[in-house]
Amino acid sequence: MSWLLFHHKKSGENPVMPIWVRFAAICLLLPAIWCCSLNAQAWGADAAPVVVLADYGKPAEISEAVILAHRILARESKDLLLDEERRSELAREIKGVLKRLRYAHPEIEKISARAAHLPGVLLLSVKPRLFRDVSRSLTHLKDPVELRTGFPRFDALNAKLKLRAVRPYRHISVLVMRLSGRANIEAARRAYMAIAGVEYAEPDAYPGDGPDIEAVKSDGVWHVVVRKAWGDCPSGCLYKKLFFFIVKGGDVERIEPARAMATPDFRNILEKRNWR
Repeated sequence: MSWLLFHHKKSGENPVMPIWVRFAAICLLLPAIWCCSLNAQAWGADAAPVVVLADYGKPAEISEAVILAHRILARESKDLLLDEERRSELAREIKGVLKRLRYAHPEIEKISARAAHLPGVLLLSVKPRLFRDVSRSLTHLKDPVELRTGFPRFDALNAKLKLRAVRPYRHISVLVMRLSGRANIEAARRAYMAIAGVEYAEPDAYPGDGPDIEAVKSDGVWHVVVRKAWGDCPSGCLYKKLFFFIVKGGDVERIEPARAMATPDFRNILEKRNWR
């Protein structure tokens, strides 16, 4: 552009770049600026959560209706965080369904939905460099600190999942990550596994087995499977029995197993939960 500056320069005046040249230069720069902006938004270059060094401690009490609502929404969604309002609305509906079900069939009154893992907790096995960067950030036992590592995608994902606390276990290079209670753990697990430096991620599963409830809503009708299980459940439960129900409005119908097995919604529940 030096010839343009020279051509338009007048004696004693500062060189002025023509408007059309400045416009063209800006147009050339826009794609690069746009790409940088997208990259910052995608990976959250400036994002880093404020966390504490702590064990997750005793988990917050969660109702069985919320457990079921969370489970249902997590199956339907790939979002990292489930919508709180939608989960609350669904939990209220499920609470009413279970109330009508137990009123009609008192024999299942003491069977509740059971969480499979600690809510909002992931165990990450990470490579030495990432483990070192996380550990160095957590210099104080109780004071909140900004967790910023040399892994921008890791920091951005932590911020997205509202990471609250971390506990590093040096001898096994594992990070116990306490995320938001709205975290879709399976979606979060896949997202962490896609980050360099993370070798595996898994929920902190409750040991053993036990009674449980599973449900699905289809065309305004609830299909509910109640699983009664007993006998040495810490080792896997020796005895199991399944009850099948359809709840439509205020009506509750118990379905015989043979008929239930021929119903797609019931079959899907059994396949997803590996119940026999």
